[in-house]
This record gives sequence, C-alpha cells and structure tokens, in this order.
Amino acid sequence: MRALVTVPSRRASDGRSRASRRGVLGAHEEWRGFSPLVDAKAAGKLLGVPHTWLLAQARAGRIPHHRLGHYVRFNVEDLARWLRDTRLGPGEQLRRGPLR
Repeated sequence: MRALVTVPSRRASDGRSRASRRGVLGAHEEWRGFSPLVDAKAAGKLLGVPHTWLLAQARAGRIPHHRLGHYVRFNVEDLARWLRDTRLGPGEQLRRGPLR
C-alpha cells in the first residue's frame, strides 16, 4: 500500500497562493475606474441639501441614483455631471412647460 504524500504549495508573504493573489489583483484592475456609491446623507452634505430632498428627487426620477434593494445610493461622478447639466447661467430660467 502506498502512502499519500502532500507537498505544501508555495505561498506569498501574505499567506495566499500566487494564483489567488493574481486573481485579486486582476479583479482590482477591473474596478480601477469605479467610483464608490454614497448614501443620501453623504450626497446631501456634498450638495448642501437635506437628504430628504435628495431622496424625494430620486423617487421622482429627477436625479441620477441607483436602487439596491431598498437602499438608494448615489454616484458622486453622476451627481457632478448632473450639476453641470442643470446649471443655469445669468438671465436663464429653468425651462418648464407652459404655465396653466
């Protein structure tokens, strides 16, 4: 009968094998351009508005947001783009439909 002999694999200094460490680094490369999402309170502080107003605007579909189950999250880059797109210059008014 033969005995089963196991040979320990070479490990990186952090305890993970080189293959698994490569996988983690590869995943990191995919997320390089990713900007994290923030909640309504953090986004409200950035914009200088109450988080309740921000949530109401998201609910009405007037501001870019992400729904993750019952959570509402905001991308800071999307908010910056939204601010640029909705900026009014001198003498400009918000373009709305005809008043009734």
